[in-house]
Amino acid sequence: MTNEFVTRDLYFGAFLYAKGAKFKGVNREGRTCWFIFANEVGCKTLQLQFFSKTAEVNAKEFVDAIQTFKDLIFAENRRN
Repeated sequence: MTNEFVTRDLYFGAFLYAKGAKFKGVNREGRTCWFIFANEVGCKTLQLQFFSKTAEVNAKEFVDAIQTFKDLIFAENRRN
């Protein structure tokens, strides 16, 4: 049994990252990127908060996380 959480949602992944969820990497399937995090239970708790609009996050950390994830996505595309 794995304790990983995966999402392809850029903004939700950035939110998890900004909240301090342990980021394990990106798995690519064609043009789709899956963001992988440790601690499935913790991520699911944050997921409920995110989608119910009850989550709070530092705005600067969230914007920085979005840029980090975009860099991860597009850096690979530039190499090909």
